[in-house]
Amino acid sequence: MKISKGIGPKVLKTALYGLFLFFVVFILLEIFLRVYDPFKFRIQTNGITLPANQTTFIKNTLNPDLDSLIVNTKNSIGLRGPDTTIGYSNQLSIITVGGSATRCHFLSDNKTWPFLLGEYLKKDFPDIWVNNAGFDGQSTFGHQVLLEKYLVRLHPKVITFLTGVNDIQSDGPSFFDKIYIKNAYPSFVQYIYNNSEVIYTVVNIIRGGRTPKFDNTTQELKMPGYQGELIMTRDEINERLRSQEKYVESYKQRLVRLAETCLQNNILPVFITQPCLYGYGRDSITGANLATAKLEDGMNGELLLDILQLYNGKMKEVSINKKIPCIDLAELMPKNSLYYYDQTHFTNEGAELVARLLQEKFKDILGRY
Repeated sequence: MKISKGIGPKVLKTALYGLFLFFVVFILLEIFLRVYDPFKFRIQTNGITLPANQTTFIKNTLNPDLDSLIVNTKNSIGLRGPDTTIGYSNQLSIITVGGSATRCHFLSDNKTWPFLLGEYLKKDFPDIWVNNAGFDGQSTFGHQVLLEKYLVRLHPKVITFLTGVNDIQSDGPSFFDKIYIKNAYPSFVQYIYNNSEVIYTVVNIIRGGRTPKFDNTTQELKMPGYQGELIMTRDEINERLRSQEKYVESYKQRLVRLAETCLQNNILPVFITQPCLYGYGRDSITGANLATAKLEDGMNGELLLDILQLYNGKMKEVSINKKIPCIDLAELMPKNSLYYYDQTHFTNEGAELVARLLQEKFKDILGRY
């Protein structure tokens, strides 16, 4: 019977040499990919890192109101929409900024409202180019960084801002606001992912070889009343509204800064108020009471609408003071679950209606400015 004497000097030497070679190759690849990027997986600026030239195929097995296969593409500038061959400053260019209601992550590229808006406006403005700079969960904190560090350099003629829900009770950048901002990483993993060219490239090569599953349970169909009812008194609602005052005032200042940044760079800002499914009346599809439907503990449809109206009101106030357009989409959109698959996210039918409603407003705006 042989007795193990542990790792011998030769084995240890071989292991250390292999580790040394790994680090040498890793560093050389890191240098190479920083000098020359053959894959163009992302674009980087002084303060923003965005994925680019990527297509994700999403299998939907949870939500019957969405397509079974969803195609989500990021173009060469890290946004959703067609690339341009003649330059953004040489055509009527519009970039839409917002959170997930703008990005429409679970709608295919040709069914998002920014894409459809561009297609509808081509009838009156043949040279128009519309791209989608919506990012899931991003608030006006993230919008400002994206605007200053990247979007102004593209020199679009117009930038739209559909904001509100991600800013509710927000007093600082969120996890989602930090994801694409350099040196503001929400986790160590995100830091490594954003800073190592080798890791980033390997991950995206692996991603390119498989189809991600639609397994985010937050994207299940959430019909009005699915959690039952929550009756709230007017006093309870008013108390919650009073708690929003400091947040709403800060939100107003961030909107002012967004508008001023655009105007200083000869870009027309267009504000769009945040619509939602809930509020008053009954849903024609389910018959649910949209005011008393429970959304979460301590929140029903009436309260959500009243809170959003505070934020939308500040947006309209800023637009008047700054003399810039504001489209009251919250007022224009019907409260009907045909158009929403949860509180604020649009179905295919909803995105198409949003594009139609905005088309009429933009025809007037683009004709006047």
